Amino acid sequence: MGPKVVLVITDRETNAQLKKLGVGFLELRVDLFKKSGVEHARRQFQARRKLGIPLILTVRSQKKEGAVKVMPESKKWELLQALIPLADWVDIELSSPLRAKTITMARSRRKKVIVSAHDFNRTPAHLNQVLKKALSSRADMVKIAAKANSPQDFTRMAEFTHHNRHHALATMCMGQWGALSRLLLPAVGSRWVYTFLDKPTASGQIDVKTLLKALS
Repeated sequence: MGPKVVLVITDRETNAQLKKLGVGFLELRVDLFKKSGVEHARRQFQARRKLGIPLILTVRSQKKEGAVKVMPESKKWELLQALIPLADWVDIELSSPLRAKTITMARSRRKKVIVSAHDFNRTPAHLNQVLKKALSSRADMVKIAAKANSPQDFTRMAEFTHHNRHHALATMCMGQWGALSRLLLPAVGSRWVYTFLDKPTASGQIDVKTLLKALS
């Protein structure tokens, strides 16, 4: 079995653009929606549900998580409370102060949880410790995205991924090694690979059509 392809979307794409792509998941980046507010976000989830593709709820609120704009934690929690019932998965950052109660709420709603760890500056020296902490928080999937500044960083991420391939783990590099990582890390054990339709949401992403053709 190949990796599951996660297409990251906002509120700009149309269902007609998405329905025939053949991706495994749609990640709705609520913090990147052009329009803000709970009700607008609800309508987006209801519209995407018609596609019959599992939906991932993601709200980034801090720069270290990949947010373009900082969002108050109270606003983030309001969105999570309203939207978790409409999603299949919820993504929460390992460092988020909302992690514990987000996971508790998701479990109570029988939703699955992705615990993410991002480092936009470097590849952490202790990747195994990051994985262990994320797994201990009852994650169904652990996502680790880190900037690779050298071939050694890329190799270390690949070795880490292969060594931990028995875990539900999605890994990716950012920066100049990013595109290569989207193709090679799934070959050594990364379960998911993230992509975009029109505009990347992280450095190193490959557009969905190119990615699907390459993976096939």
